[in-house]
Amino acid sequence: MVASAVKIYGKISSTKSKEFSMDRSTHAFNCIDHALHKIFEGASFSVSDSVVCDTTTVKWQITTPNTTKYSHLKFSLSSTGEATFLVTEGSDRTDGTALSEVNKKRVGTPTAATTIVTRTPTGGSTDGATTLFSIRKSATIQPDENDFWILKPNTKYVISITTYAAVYATMKIDWAEHTDKD
Repeated sequence: MVASAVKIYGKISSTKSKEFSMDRSTHAFNCIDHALHKIFEGASFSVSDSVVCDTTTVKWQITTPNTTKYSHLKFSLSSTGEATFLVTEGSDRTDGTALSEVNKKRVGTPTAATTIVTRTPTGGSTDGATTLFSIRKSATIQPDENDFWILKPNTKYVISITTYAAVYATMKIDWAEHTDKD
């Protein structure tokens, strides 16, 4: 005897429900962690860069696309000594040296990121008027699950690490790109 299929629905709003979906790769219900689902979907990316920084400032710029695709991002910044970590929004700088944004789904032909990350932005007159955070620490800023940011479309962000001795400064960001359903 073959069992009949059962459909499971979830309530989205008072007037709308949707059938639960299954992941095409694993056939598991899509009730896994959202970040992990984005990796399976091929919409999760990572970029990292380490540089020697001797009592100066190193900068990276994040440029988000002018679309309804949003970057849901987490910063991980570190240095091997004391440093000030600053992230600002609204830069008018020109992108610097391109870094490789890597799709975390390494199977098949990975989708390219629409968010661009570069080192050493140039020109312009501001890193941005809005400070997302500024922290002076002796080592690493490790994000937790509440440290996600959804960045504005068509906006430039600058990550600055200012050091007070000859140290290595490392910038690593992980993000997923998504479009709101409603």
